[in-house]
Amino acid sequence: MRKYYALVMLVLLPTLGMSQNKLFELFDNLDANDLETGILYNPGFSFVDLINDKNIYYSSNDFIQAYNELADADLHSTYPDDPGFKSLIKESFNHSIVPIGLLMTEFEIIQPTALTDGRITASNQKLHINAVDRNSIFDKKSRLISAPLRNQLHGNQVVFSITENLIWNTTDVALNHLEIDFGNGEGFKRINIGANVAVNYLRSGEHDLGFRLTLGDGRVFTSHSKLIITEEGQNFQRGSRGPSIPFTSSITPDLSLYGEPTNYPGQGEYQIFPDTVDGILDKPIILVDGFDPGDGRTIDGLYSLLNYTDSMGSQNLADLVRGQGFDVVILNFPVYTRAADMAIIDGGADFIERNAMLLVDLINTINADKVGDEEVVIIGPSMGGLISRFALNYMENQSLDHQTRLFLSFDSPHRGANVPIGLQHQLNYLAYGLDGNSVVDLQPLIDEFLKSAAARQMLVDHFESHLMSGSNVEFDTNPAFLTPIAHPWKAIFDTSINGLTLDGFPQNVRNAAIINGSGVGNRYQDKLGADINPGFTLIDDTFDVALSTTADLTINYTPATAAGIQPVSEILVVFTLIFPVTLYDVTANAQAFSYSDGVDAGSGGLFNLGSLTADLPPTGITADFVNALRSDFFNFIPSVSGIALEITSNGEIDWYHDINIGTGSPPTLAPGDVVDNTPFVNWYLPDNNEEHVELTESNVAFALSEIIPETLSSGSTELTSIRLEKNPIQDELGILLNKPLSKVDLYIYDLMGRQVVKRSLGNLLENVNVRLDLASGIYVIQLNATEGKYTTKLVVD
Repeated sequence: MRKYYALVMLVLLPTLGMSQNKLFELFDNLDANDLETGILYNPGFSFVDLINDKNIYYSSNDFIQAYNELADADLHSTYPDDPGFKSLIKESFNHSIVPIGLLMTEFEIIQPTALTDGRITASNQKLHINAVDRNSIFDKKSRLISAPLRNQLHGNQVVFSITENLIWNTTDVALNHLEIDFGNGEGFKRINIGANVAVNYLRSGEHDLGFRLTLGDGRVFTSHSKLIITEEGQNFQRGSRGPSIPFTSSITPDLSLYGEPTNYPGQGEYQIFPDTVDGILDKPIILVDGFDPGDGRTIDGLYSLLNYTDSMGSQNLADLVRGQGFDVVILNFPVYTRAADMAIIDGGADFIERNAMLLVDLINTINADKVGDEEVVIIGPSMGGLISRFALNYMENQSLDHQTRLFLSFDSPHRGANVPIGLQHQLNYLAYGLDGNSVVDLQPLIDEFLKSAAARQMLVDHFESHLMSGSNVEFDTNPAFLTPIAHPWKAIFDTSINGLTLDGFPQNVRNAAIINGSGVGNRYQDKLGADINPGFTLIDDTFDVALSTTADLTINYTPATAAGIQPVSEILVVFTLIFPVTLYDVTANAQAFSYSDGVDAGSGGLFNLGSLTADLPPTGITADFVNALRSDFFNFIPSVSGIALEITSNGEIDWYHDINIGTGSPPTLAPGDVVDNTPFVNWYLPDNNEEHVELTESNVAFALSEIIPETLSSGSTELTSIRLEKNPIQDELGILLNKPLSKVDLYIYDLMGRQVVKRSLGNLLENVNVRLDLASGIYVIQLNATEGKYTTKLVVD
């Protein structure tokens, strides 16, 4: 995902309102026969650099982008309109064969000096050729553009195909022969068209593919592409029991309400990382992957997701619990080919129900394989929390014993997730609203991310629900389409998951939650440190781009209720080729509900916009765009969603509601107009907003306090008349009593069982505060009195 949004400014060229062949239409006296190649190409309309003689590297998306742009500029329809690149890419997954595309082309561009020396003049918004020799105003370019249709592959053995249907030659000279260097150390080899070539790579990582084409007249052209190889089984590390284990669910969910004509089971994979104490699978913790289109994290990435930094340096939560005797089982949802119909399924963005059935099977498998009767702990980060919740609900609904003692939700969108609607609109328009210049690099972000089954099930405002009838890019201006509208699939999913149990959450398990959004309503800040409010302008700048083109780009966060209808996405592009032409002028508006200001500026787990551009060059237009962003973040998982807050009896959600649920159990009283309740019995809510699924020393301490049960015991009666004023604490322990206690002694132990505090408190007649000097961490506190004892875990920040 990282590169997609940075690409926006790279495409805000005159492409935005005019396709390539419109350049030809600007002339009042130019005939197609005046062009030697029949292709009048405008580099100012291009997303891929075809006129730079030094540019010889093309990715798979560059190849498709170049094809689309050249086809749009072709006046003789040499190129087929749709070669079916997407279908070919999908088929390559089915057959494990990677097709290579090759384009040998010649095209013409206008000489820049012809616009200044009088050979081309302008009148009445038209261009006029004054030169007697019309060929003199054009330069001809010849290019070889070639690349595999997939640039990232899994496994060291790859089969490439080079077939006639993916080779285009628009020159008037026949091809002689083709040579390819596959980057495996064997150099260039002559390739027979129509053959499959098996290549073995001795190492993973980046490989340079070279293409050398010889024409019949002896001219030789070269181009290159990069190929990324990842090894199979590369996550067999960190002391795992073995490589990942693939499996198919034994339960097929009914997805007919989503329009699925046939129901299929899901496929997943899991890997076991035994404890580092005895290596016996007896205290299992299952970590469930979340939203991960394209399986970019893999199992190893999921393990690394548990990294954090504390006062002792770099740590990993999985390593810590394994050191305490727990076994970590990671469930991943990979991309796979479904054997029944050979469809490519992106498990990391698939229907939540289908992935939940995989977790049901894994719970049953782990319970059958474990030694002893220790119950399971399930941790669900992000969408993994919804998958976990659905699986546990389903098992209880079907009277299946999940043998699970703790469900720990980690910044999960129980009331929905958010991507600013202005951002959605603009990305979708650039990906699909520009005809032949629609940005190929952005299309996976739309198809695999925003239009995925899981995104449709989770987002509280989805761009597809705002589209004008018959258009895939234009927003409807009808007032009914201005307020947030979720995709219809969200309501289907919510009804399904909530209908399985009494309150939509598992009943026979302890439900606890960590969120990354502020629990006290604090705002997150822009780059200057100012609080972000509804209607905040994410970007509003004018960019100078190629060929005297300016692009005005504006994105605003959704407005406050009081602001009424406001623009959330605006693009204005003006191209000057002797005279100015407004090429693109579009606005998308939005309006907040009467009961809540726009969600974008609310408290929540934050999505880092800067991470989208981390892999791109730090200079040029990309850098200009990133520097123009006024914030690094948007509210991704609202706080009230992460804590599954029930605010009003009619289900209306105020994203800015003051969370008032106490310090560990829901209150018995609440204002008459709100419910202010949560299904969780314990929670960690930070004061300040943090990045989504970010682990910190404090929330890890909370997680460990939930995962690791108290180990101290005595024969005394357990007191119910004591509770802590708050937990976690810093340097003062508040003890609340509802009746007097006599001869009270305070003991505090660390997790290794060492006594770190022993203090006599005497007879207690009322609440008491005890000053403590303890390092941050988790402890077990025990209060012994004549009337009995009280034991619980204590977290010190």
